[in-house]
Amino acid sequence: MATVSYADSYLKSLGVLDIPQGFMCSVYDSLSSGDGNLSAADIWEALSIPAGAVVTEVGIAILTTEGGTATADVGLTGVSADGFLDGVNLNAAAGICYNSLNTTAAADTYSSGHYFSSADTIDVLFNNAMDAGKYMVWCRLFDSKSG
Repeated sequence: MATVSYADSYLKSLGVLDIPQGFMCSVYDSLSSGDGNLSAADIWEALSIPAGAVVTEVGIAILTTEGGTATADVGLTGVSADGFLDGVNLNAAAGICYNSLNTTAAADTYSSGHYFSSADTIDVLFNNAMDAGKYMVWCRLFDSKSG
C-alpha cells in the first residue's frame, strides 16, 4: 500500500521549478496620523512587487467604512489603474472583501493574473476624498527569485 504525503501543501512534478507561493498585505488608515487624508485621484502605492513575480489574485478588505461616497480602483498606475479591481465601493459594510477573481468586482485586464517583468507597485486610486476609512490590500503571488 502506497503512502502519499501532502505535508508540503503542494505537489511538484519532475522538471517543475520550486517556486514558492506567497502573500503580501498592507493597511491604509485615513484616521492614522501617519497615513492622513487623501483627496480624490490620490494614489496609495500599497504593495511593492518584485521583478519576476506573478500576481494571481488581488483583494481589498474594508476594515472601517468611509462614511460617504468612496470608490477605488486597484491596479498599476500608468499601465492599467483598474487592472485588478474597478470601482469597488469602499463605503460598503466593514468586513466586505473584494478580490480580482470575483467577476462582479474584477476588471478584465488582470483577472487571470499579471507577470511583473520589472519591479512595480500595486496601487489604489481613490476616486473620492478619504478621511475616515481603513482598508487592507492583499495579493497572492509566486516569486521565481525567492526559491
